Amino acid sequence: MTACLETHRGRQRISFGMLAQQVLALDSAVEWVALEEAGREPRWAWRDPVSGEVCAGSATGNAQIADPLLLMLAEGGDDLFGEDTICNPCHLLFVVLAYEDIVQIVARMGTEAHVSVAVAPGTDPYVLGTKLMGLLDRCARPPVLS
Repeated sequence: MTACLETHRGRQRISFGMLAQQVLALDSAVEWVALEEAGREPRWAWRDPVSGEVCAGSATGNAQIADPLLLMLAEGGDDLFGEDTICNPCHLLFVVLAYEDIVQIVARMGTEAHVSVAVAPGTDPYVLGTKLMGLLDRCARPPVLS
């Protein structure tokens, strides 16, 4: 079952822990996942290297916070000039940031949040980014009533 974090539009509510587990399950190369929502402290989750258990908290070692401005610039920058809606004429899927020791994939989750996923260099960010977008797209759909 795929569920989503609650948004201001009233989607189903799950814990960050459930979302993090789903993201970490996408690929064993995922080192950590972060969720940044407007008005809330960033949240991180990572696998404990010894037990493999998922740990969550407000910060972890070398986690880099991605500035939402980065996504606005990549999407075309119209928000920078006072427009209230997100203009994404190129249908940006995700942004890849390559650091010396980590590759970070950043994708929007709705209009007021974004998810960052970190993997070791050498991992194909396009393949993992596509899997991440599939998960987030499933979250964007309304729940099916039985």
